Amino acid sequence: MRILLLALVAAVISTGCVSQRTVDGKQTPAQQFDAKEASRTRLALGLQYLRSGNFEQAKANLERARDYTPENPDVYTGLAYYYQQVRDFTNAENYYRTAIRLNPQDGDSYNNLGVLLCGQKRYNEADQMFRKAVAQSGYVKIASTYQNAGRCAAGQGDLANADRYYELALNHSGGSVNILENYASLLIAQKRFDKAATMIERRANYPQLSAQYVWLEVQLAVAQNDKNKQRQFGELLLQRFPNSSQAREYKQLR
Repeated sequence: MRILLLALVAAVISTGCVSQRTVDGKQTPAQQFDAKEASRTRLALGLQYLRSGNFEQAKANLERARDYTPENPDVYTGLAYYYQQVRDFTNAENYYRTAIRLNPQDGDSYNNLGVLLCGQKRYNEADQMFRKAVAQSGYVKIASTYQNAGRCAAGQGDLANADRYYELALNHSGGSVNILENYASLLIAQKRFDKAATMIERRANYPQLSAQYVWLEVQLAVAQNDKNKQRQFGELLLQRFPNSSQAREYKQLR
C-alpha cells in the first residue's frame, strides 16, 4: 500500500493539477504546479551541490531548473558557473551570453563573463565586459569589477590601466583592506616595490591584522633588505597566524 501511495503521489506531482471534491460535491481544481518556485528550488539545490563538489547532482538540478523556466537568466548564470567549474569554457561562455541576452541590464553576468574571458587570455574582450558591467544602472559590485579589470590588465602587461583600475576599485570601495592587499601583492610580484610600499602603508592605517597583510610587510622588508623589519613581522606572522599558508612560506624563507 505504501509503494502504491508513493506512486500515486508521484503521478499527481507529474500532472501538476488534479481535481478535489468539496463537501457539496462540486469539483474544484487543486493548487497548480508553480514552475517558478520549483525552478528557484532546483537552482538553489544545484548551486548547493556545486559548492559541495557534487557535480552530477548540480548539473541535474540546474538543467531541471532550466526546463521549468527556460527564459530565466539566473538559471543560465548558474549553468555557466557550473561549466566554468568543470572547465568546459565554451559552454560556460555560451550560457553567460544567454543570460545577458535575457537580461542585458545584469552587471553580474557581464562581470562573470569578463572573468571567464580574462582567464582565457582574451583580454580585450574581457575588458569590454568589465566596462559594460560597471555601466549598468543599479550595479553595486563596481569595486570588485574594477579589481577584476585591474588584474586582467596586469595579466597582459598593461600596467598603466592596471593601476588606473585598481585606483578606481579603491575609490569605489572606500579603501577596501582586501583590495589594498591584493593590489600590493600584485605590485610585489611585479617587483614594483616603491608603489607596493605606498599601498602597504595605506593598509597599515587599518587596525585589523591579517596573515596576508603581515606577509606583505615581510616581503617588502626582504625587498628592502631590512632584516630587523623582516624578523619583526615574521615573528608576528608566526604568533598570530601560525597555521596560515603565509606562515608556511615564511618558514621556508628563513
